[in-house]
Amino acid sequence: MNEFCFYLLTGICIGAIYALIALGYTLVYGIIKLINFAHGEFYMLGAYAGFGVYCMLPENMSPWVSIPVILLASGIAGALIAVFTEVIAYKPIRKNGRLAALLTAIGVSFLLQNTASFVNNASPLQYDTSKTGSIGEICQHPLGDTGIKLIQFHFIWFSALLTLILWAIVKYTNFGRAMRAVSQDPDAAALMGININSIIRKTFALGGFMAGVAGSLIAFQSIITPIMGFMPGLKAFIAAVIGGIGSIPGAFLGGFIIGIIENIVVWFGIPSGYKDIASFIVLILALIIRPQGILGKKIKEKV
Repeated sequence: MNEFCFYLLTGICIGAIYALIALGYTLVYGIIKLINFAHGEFYMLGAYAGFGVYCMLPENMSPWVSIPVILLASGIAGALIAVFTEVIAYKPIRKNGRLAALLTAIGVSFLLQNTASFVNNASPLQYDTSKTGSIGEICQHPLGDTGIKLIQFHFIWFSALLTLILWAIVKYTNFGRAMRAVSQDPDAAALMGININSIIRKTFALGGFMAGVAGSLIAFQSIITPIMGFMPGLKAFIAAVIGGIGSIPGAFLGGFIIGIIENIVVWFGIPSGYKDIASFIVLILALIIRPQGILGKKIKEKV
């Protein structure tokens, strides 16, 4: 029973990270129907940006001050790279069909991965855990004898808080209403005076911010590499699809479902190296049983 609780709690903690990344997928898809496969790289670049800020901070700064600074910097870096990517890569081919956009997203993903490889010659980076009271030492601190690091529990409430803020923005602000208008009918929204390009850029920025923060959160208790965003990005996409892509609560729920499932299968005896397969099996089953996702709505398209 203790072992089951360990895997369940681990799944919930990592699910919070998937949920944050999945929010970016669902926001972008909801606006321009683009599956942004470069989104995992925003997560990776956020982790690198956070580590870079960490290296520039004074050594005697309290971790409880430096951690929020690092997370904010990571989120801003993720937002900036997301906006830059949209303007340079996606905007020119926005009207060229979904296939062109999909191939461009895959190309951007590999470009960002290889660009990041120049940092430290692609050698893994990690927060210093040798100094007492440092960020690395605090984030590696275990919670009793559970085997789970204390920082992982902070993933849950922080992910829930950011999701709630994002949901409130979309639901109650003028920007959120403009987002929903663009999602429903871009041409009609433009006729009503809404700046379509501005809304799309801000949507990318919101999604990139979430991904960048998620990258730094996971970096506090893991290593940073140029390919660290590839698999989490895929799993977050699966989470968004399962929850109902285009739905913020759906993306949040889907992230936790994927995190729990991939850890529970390990508890059942599946080697940890094969746990990723479980996510793709769940995706296939979801597309067969409920293709619109758990909280998604079935939309009829005219042909």
